[in-house]
Amino acid sequence: MAHEPAHTESGKAEPHAHGAGRYWIVWLMLCAFTALTVYTGHYHPNIYLALAIAIAKATLVVLFFMHMTEAPGANRLVFSVSLVFTVVMMVGVFGDLLTRNPMSLPTGSVPSEVHTVESHAP
Repeated sequence: MAHEPAHTESGKAEPHAHGAGRYWIVWLMLCAFTALTVYTGHYHPNIYLALAIAIAKATLVVLFFMHMTEAPGANRLVFSVSLVFTVVMMVGVFGDLLTRNPMSLPTGSVPSEVHTVESHAP
């Protein structure tokens, strides 16, 4: 667990020394990434850039706030496997979206706006 004490050379257990400075730095980095997300979303929208920023933010949260840097091997394995399945799912979704046929409707038309032609009898 993240709160288990660390063992020194003498075998005595000591708690992990986490200073508040480390969390403040990570928090400031998360704020900077959030500002970058807002800026790029308004002025340079790009899904790949947004995903890269989101991955960087998630990595910071997992490594520092969830203490994955100090987690035992089983926790790291479970986390790694979940990442692999997430990537597989995203590749499948984006692959499906990229291989679909374009809409068969003319550009700009909406199905609810289809008008029927009424014939007028003389």
